[in-house]
Amino acid sequence: MQVLFFLLLTTGLLLNTSSASAQTATAPLPATTPAYELPGSQFPIVPDEATAAAVLTGAVMDEQGRPFPGAVLMIWKTKLGTETDASGRYRLPVPSHYLSRRGRVKILAGQIGFLRQNLRLDARLVEQPVIRLVPDVRPLH
Repeated sequence: MQVLFFLLLTTGLLLNTSSASAQTATAPLPATTPAYELPGSQFPIVPDEATAAAVLTGAVMDEQGRPFPGAVLMIWKTKLGTETDASGRYRLPVPSHYLSRRGRVKILAGQIGFLRQNLRLDARLVEQPVIRLVPDVRPLH
């Protein structure tokens, strides 16, 4: 126990909370979404909605018109993106520097086994047109 206390004290992990009120010490941390990209990461990072110039919302469906959960939408040439929920819906915050002068943003939508789509979406629209993913039936080489 003394060794653990010494390690916490010397590494700066032991904090003096005697001056903090119980309210301050137990207050929940503010909910925030990461507003950064991880170098070399293969997973999309969702930008912070509070700092976004626009938030794209819409749905992704399969070729039969059924909701497509787990489809990935990424802002072109970035690792900023999101994926659809169980009902095929998405929300994608877009930072201002990715919007064109006309308020459009280039998006990639896809999933393994389906053709990837390159889209230009109008960020001024409240609801984006439905994105339909079709199976990729090309033979493997």
